[in-house]
Amino acid sequence: MQVASGRLELWRRVALLIGILLGVGLYFYVTPSVVSVTAVDWEQEQARELKPASGYVSSERKRLSQLPLDQYIREKTGGRVTLVEEGQWEDFFQQVQLASYGQYGLSIYGNRVSKTDKDDFWKPTGPVPVFFKPDELPFAQWGLSFIMDERLYIKTARGDSCLLIKFEDYQWTVSAMYQPYRVAPDWLYHPCRLFGTGVLAAGLLLYFFLPRRKRKPEDIVYAASNLAAGDIVAVILLAPFYGLPFVISGGTVQSLTSLWPISAAMWFLALFVVAIFYYNAWYASYRIELTSDALYLITFKGVRELPFAEINSVSHVSLKNPGWFRKLFMTLALLSFIGGRSSPQPVGGAVLAATAAYGGLELGSRGKPLYIWYTDQWGSTIIRNFDRLLGAIRASGRSINKEPREIEGFAMFM
Repeated sequence: MQVASGRLELWRRVALLIGILLGVGLYFYVTPSVVSVTAVDWEQEQARELKPASGYVSSERKRLSQLPLDQYIREKTGGRVTLVEEGQWEDFFQQVQLASYGQYGLSIYGNRVSKTDKDDFWKPTGPVPVFFKPDELPFAQWGLSFIMDERLYIKTARGDSCLLIKFEDYQWTVSAMYQPYRVAPDWLYHPCRLFGTGVLAAGLLLYFFLPRRKRKPEDIVYAASNLAAGDIVAVILLAPFYGLPFVISGGTVQSLTSLWPISAAMWFLALFVVAIFYYNAWYASYRIELTSDALYLITFKGVRELPFAEINSVSHVSLKNPGWFRKLFMTLALLSFIGGRSSPQPVGGAVLAATAAYGGLELGSRGKPLYIWYTDQWGSTIIRNFDRLLGAIRASGRSINKEPREIEGFAMFM
């Protein structure tokens, strides 16, 4: 009566669950901040004063457009232009200007431009920002503060080109259902996305390839197809309850700060899905062995022996989820419709929770009754060789009450 092999069914689902929880969290993680560097064409900037996006030209814009270029630059920069060492930063200026003016293939910084700016549909009309990690540039030494949209202009002593540097704090600009129009490229904006995908893939691989106990034709066990269906349902339910706070808030950290009440409520519901994974593992390791005078229920938790002589009643029962649990899922489905979400996942979860009802056998004894759930919600038998168990019970002289009795408990979607 091997029990150790059944424990792998638990570890299989633990690996899948950890892969989903860590993988999704890493996938949605947003870098705290970046520094954007943009080439500045002052003549073009002055010409734009008469072409605002709103179409309305204020008197101030008219005044700025008529100033001499030198005076215009002084007013726009406030006279604060930091000089940097030409020999050290000359190549940096050139490469940033190439990327900023759309010559991505000619610049080593061509992969540091927002994908929005590279999209032909949103083709920019001027220089675009080039993004860097805060520790890649000595911007603090140049006089730039860690304040959102703080601006700094730099140039070399002999050069005419000028660069605009801005500090962008994504912890504040990323919030519920909103993110900045131009964000850093994905490898900077979501620095853990590739690693998160790897963690998720590792969880799936462990789930599929951890060794399984070889089943014998005469084993009284749950059908493999039903076990796989239970795991699929658990993943489908986990996706909205665990992942939705990340989608709404815009990032992993944001779900723990700005929208933590919603995250706490959704993740509380996700705990029920974690319980489904646990029970799926229990059912996957489940098997019944028979002798002439007893049955043995074997799971990853151990072996339970029930002698036929100690069985005092055998009844059919029907298991449904508690009423409050069914109403809770239906309420969440209704809220998803009110919120305008088109995803079928909350509705599917509500239907599963409301309609799940499984047939079982209650074996009463001097101790705690033993329940053996052998049908799915459509009435199909899901335990292989279940007739062997019924035959052994009848052979022991015990009669079976065929009138089903309804009880409430958590139906784990077997």
